[in-house]
Order: sequence, then C-alpha cells, then structure tokens
Amino acid sequence: MTQFEITTIERDRYRLSGELDMASAPALAEALGPIADECRRLTLEVEDLTFVDSSGIRALVELAARLDGSGPLVLTNVSDAFHRLLDIVGLETLPNIQVSSDV
Repeated sequence: MTQFEITTIERDRYRLSGELDMASAPALAEALGPIADECRRLTLEVEDLTFVDSSGIRALVELAARLDGSGPLVLTNVSDAFHRLLDIVGLETLPNIQVSSDV
C-alpha cells in the first residue's frame, strides 16, 4: 500500500509526504480540492515526497485548476530530483503553478 500523508501547517499551507501516485492521488484531490475551491493561494511543501508519478502530476495540475485563476498553487521546498521531473513535464509553464526550491 502507498504511504502518503497530508499535514496541515496553517490555513492554505500543507506538507505532503510519502508517495504521490495512482493510489494516493485521489486522496490529495479529496482532502485539498474543497480547500482549493475556497482559497486564493494554496501552498504545498513537497520536500518529503519520495515518489511522484504521472497520476501525482495530474492531481497537482487539477488542484491548480480548481483555484480557477484566483491564485497560484505554490510548490515549495522542491528537491532537485522533483524539480527535474517538473521541468521535464513542463509544470512550471502552467499559469497557475509556481515552483520554489525554498520557502
């Protein structure tokens, strides 16, 4: 079974840890989708993600889309390996996603 956890840091800021994949992506959408519907900016600390597959990337894109232009989905504390993956798939080119290596 996939290990995945979402921890609340503060309002509209969460830490993701474990594996964001086909098994856990629905949990991300279920937990944070309603929050994205109501907030202006959503920040995810992702330094504790150990694995992300295409389903995880898609879940992040869909989460950003739920913000509906009201603000960005911000990914912070992005590891070098995860940043390379984001570069490969072009996630940073999407208008509603910001990627930062630090807070």
